Amino acid sequence: MIRLFVRHRTAANLLMLFFILVGAVAFTKLNTQFFPTFNINWVTISVSWPGAAAEDIDSNIIISDSLKKITPEIPIISEEDYEGQDKHDSFWIVDPLDGTRDYIDKGNNFCICISLIKESYPILGIIYSPIQDYFYYAYQGYGAFLIKGSGKPIRIRTSKMSNERNNIYTSISINKRTLDQISIHVENALFVKLASALKFGAIASGEGCFYPRLGPTHEWDTAAGQCLIEEAGGSVVDKNMERLKYNKNSKFLNDEFFVIADTTFDWKSVIDNIIFARKLTS
Repeated sequence: MIRLFVRHRTAANLLMLFFILVGAVAFTKLNTQFFPTFNINWVTISVSWPGAAAEDIDSNIIISDSLKKITPEIPIISEEDYEGQDKHDSFWIVDPLDGTRDYIDKGNNFCICISLIKESYPILGIIYSPIQDYFYYAYQGYGAFLIKGSGKPIRIRTSKMSNERNNIYTSISINKRTLDQISIHVENALFVKLASALKFGAIASGEGCFYPRLGPTHEWDTAAGQCLIEEAGGSVVDKNMERLKYNKNSKFLNDEFFVIADTTFDWKSVIDNIIFARKLTS
């Protein structure tokens, strides 16, 4: 090869020119090698889960998986997975994100509720507020407690009726007629509207005396809170003043219920008047 270039001095120049031309041609096609144009094939999988936000589903999966590892023999019923469930003597009941609207609106009143039901009543209840970092928990026969942040557990108790101010916790949608009926029978009533099960925690901590709920709810909305209230010294009852029961129907629906802090007060008269006023407007 070297001899060829020695004999034909222009051969080297011609070869160099060839490489330059090839390089020029190749340069126009560099995008196909260094910056290739190609189509991305997307695959979209959609699963229908009516009424559930993505956050509810994520939280539900994490909680359910954890409970299955701890107690694989106990079934789990949740807001996101309850259809087709049979009657159970014992079961976990979970609301993975109570107050979804508040969460979407970037509020601080949403929470997670977990409860263990045994023979129709809650024996363990947990309510956790991620934003406030409040961890409420109660176990039948052992009392109700609150952990704030990294602090130590604090024993909590419901409060007695006050001569100065009695906080009445309500849902956001409560009507004025109901509020008027309560005001007639409860002196110094101050109404506090709250959208989630944190109402139970507030009353169990002695910050409120009453919570009437006339609209529809599900059992996962109340189970953890009921255990907390009962262990703190209060009660959760239906319109007949009977203790709220669970696993009553296939839809896990509650009738109207009432959360009472001071069980020595005549709440029966208050509840009867609320129910009567409701019938007049229906």
